Amino acid sequence: MDEKEINIFFISITLTVLLLIMAIYFVIISLRRRQLFFKKEKENTQLLHRKELLEARQEMQQTLMQNMGAELHDSVGQKLTLAFLQMENALGLHNMEAIKKHISIQNNLIQESLDELRNMSKILVSHDFSDFSVVRFLQKEMLRVNQSGLCNAILIAPAEIPVSRDERVELTLARICQEFIQNSLKYSGCTELRVEVKVDAGRLTVICSDNGKGIDPLQVNSYDSRSGSGMQTINSRAASINAKCEWQNDKGTRLKIVLPINETAHAV
Repeated sequence: MDEKEINIFFISITLTVLLLIMAIYFVIISLRRRQLFFKKEKENTQLLHRKELLEARQEMQQTLMQNMGAELHDSVGQKLTLAFLQMENALGLHNMEAIKKHISIQNNLIQESLDELRNMSKILVSHDFSDFSVVRFLQKEMLRVNQSGLCNAILIAPAEIPVSRDERVELTLARICQEFIQNSLKYSGCTELRVEVKVDAGRLTVICSDNGKGIDPLQVNSYDSRSGSGMQTINSRAASINAKCEWQNDKGTRLKIVLPINETAHAV
């Protein structure tokens, strides 16, 4: 092999090595860019998830505050007003037995008001989302409805149900049930409200129903649309957690929510 062939050989090797280095460099750059892209996508997904979780919590808290405000006005406020009127009336009495009777009535009204305020404070203190349970939330909601005397509220649910570890799923599911309950109480004129929770065949089924006047199919899109709790909104919420909604309008309104139970589920 003469000198020219040797030079050509070394030049070929050098070019081959350079091409390999350049190829490796471009592969590394490409992988690095892809890694940064996936990292950014993950961060964006986490931010979106935190935003949705925060919005779900805020909606739950807002509804809770609205319910508490209504109870303060309708129940505690009315009782304290009645106690005040009884006190004013007692000032004009001269019969000691009548005065004692008025004082006894006032004491009972004030004691009932204090008991209701204590119960409300317990609800506020215990409304912690760090250990949120759909079943416990529904138990409190149905108890509140029964205590209000608006209708007979019935909850049928197992002690524990497996739900995704994603907290947003549980909050959204509870929010959907809460919206149905609120709309039934406001618009249906029902005397019975029922929520049934079942677990079978790898899925969670929640059935909310009332015996009210039902929903006019021609006004579906306007169903409580001002509060953002319309049927379309409920369907959208269900879709966001991979659940399906089925509506029926026979002898009242019936909402069936079916949620797949995946391998990351846990009992709540």
